[in-house]
Amino acid sequence: MAHKERNKSLRGFTRNDREILKLVADGYMDDQVADELSMSERTVKEIQVNLMRKWNAHTISSAIDYALGSGLITIYEILESRFQGRKIEVN
Repeated sequence: MAHKERNKSLRGFTRNDREILKLVADGYMDDQVADELSMSERTVKEIQVNLMRKWNAHTISSAIDYALGSGLITIYEILESRFQGRKIEVN
């Protein structure tokens, strides 16, 4: 996808959109995402449906693949959220 097209396809995405995609990609369930972001589980599900609709994706996994491929989220952000607040010990 050309740079200009990619930027156009990423317009209108909110911080919540990105955070939900990152958390789901990290394995969080909808109720855990809701707790983490202080919103209702219904809101989380509605945002997921809207994201899938925007990208014509049939599953949230497909939407995550698109978000990763388009640069909306990165694997580094997913890993960062996984280890955020945890002390990592090296032996």
